[in-house]
Amino acid sequence: MNNKTVDVIVTFNKAGKIKPNYIRLEDDDQLMHTYKIYNPRFDHEEKFAGTAALLFSCYIINNGCKQMIKIKYHANTYQWILVD
Repeated sequence: MNNKTVDVIVTFNKAGKIKPNYIRLEDDDQLMHTYKIYNPRFDHEEKFAGTAALLFSCYIINNGCKQMIKIKYHANTYQWILVD
């Protein structure tokens, strides 16, 4: 499940700060599940070859268990990646 492109629904505040709200993940049977994101926290900005990426730590409830995930937003490609 790590380093996979995922769907994320976000909102922006008046200052333009990004806040992840929901994520869609594929299970082992290739079924898509939507999870509410709890306590999203901006960790830091990374730059790789001059390209910015924003890293977030957050929680989802998966099968009744709280699970921490990390997601990264690549500003140049507009893609969200689930990372380890």
